[in-house]
Amino acid sequence: MYRVKRRLLGKPLTTERVSEEKLSNRTALGVLASDCISSSAYGSEEMLRVLVPVVGAAAFTLVLPVTGAILLVLLLLTLCYSDVVTIYTRAGGSYVVARENFGPDIAQVAAVALLVDYVVTVAVQVSAPRTR
Repeated sequence: MYRVKRRLLGKPLTTERVSEEKLSNRTALGVLASDCISSSAYGSEEMLRVLVPVVGAAAFTLVLPVTGAILLVLLLLTLCYSDVVTIYTRAGGSYVVARENFGPDIAQVAAVALLVDYVVTVAVQVSAPRTR
């Protein structure tokens, strides 16, 4: 498996080259922060898309309560994440937290999940219809 991985991904980076491969804070914020912003932007539309066929015009009265529930969950996640950030001060995010608590195999699952999430977010943003 290592040979297949190496053929697909290339040689591992040396410690000296890792710093060259990192994103600047400005670039990373622009690329990675779009996940939450896009979820907020498309959330109401997607709620209506699901609710209108089920409950008709009453779906418009459900948008605010469902949005409130989503905001409550986001608030709880933010509070929990702030605790994680104060405990795990090194770079690495979910990967480091998962590796230290559950081991390297689960940490790789967390890393892959984040990569898939970012790819899907960018794909949705690129393919979403633009209104002018």
